[in-house]
Amino acid sequence: MKHENHPNTFHSNSLNIPTNQNRISRSNKNLFKTGTTTLGMVCEDAVILATDKRASMAYFVASKTAEKVHKIQDHLWMTIAGSVADAQYLIEILRAQTTLYQLERKKPIPIKTAGQLLSNILYKSKMNPYWVGLILGGATEEEGPVILDIGAIGSILPEKYCAVGSGQNFSYGVLEAKYKENLSIQEGKEIAISAVKSSIIRDMASGNGIDIVILNQHGLIERDFISIDENI
Repeated sequence: MKHENHPNTFHSNSLNIPTNQNRISRSNKNLFKTGTTTLGMVCEDAVILATDKRASMAYFVASKTAEKVHKIQDHLWMTIAGSVADAQYLIEILRAQTTLYQLERKKPIPIKTAGQLLSNILYKSKMNPYWVGLILGGATEEEGPVILDIGAIGSILPEKYCAVGSGQNFSYGVLEAKYKENLSIQEGKEIAISAVKSSIIRDMASGNGIDIVILNQHGLIERDFISIDENI
């Protein structure tokens, strides 16, 4: 699939984005990974992002307090699954590029433009891809609430709801059964908790509680941590 210039795409040469020519191939032995269960959901005038808290290294629980939902800009957040190092690098690149956009254009970057920028970075390294699964979520006055499911080599899938990670199948069962159009924020939050909880119960790479982020075009509405009894 060839990427073409998008009329709303921001191009910046300020940062040297690595491609497969200058990145080192790695085996998956003992790779520090987030596991994991992450999800995004569009509600009425807001988006909800939810993740578990466990990071693993093979069958070892490497962290019980992993941060998997990250602020890119006030109106734009991202969840991460896969290689922690790759994900952290992409977070910093996206923060820098979206900040440059805002400084040059004097306005926040649209969600879909940020998604296209991230897709371009991933696509450039398709022969030696970043080991990540990402959900970009945010809202602007023009776009409304937006959820983008972004694949490891740059695919972009706009969704009303999506789940990514080793526990995604369990979350999808809940999301498909309970999601409906124009959910209230409270309804959406309850569904998100239920979906991630179902993954925590069944997926050994997911666990140790749930992080919830709710935001709209003005920024963060709520950030919460929910403790989960994993012996249910």
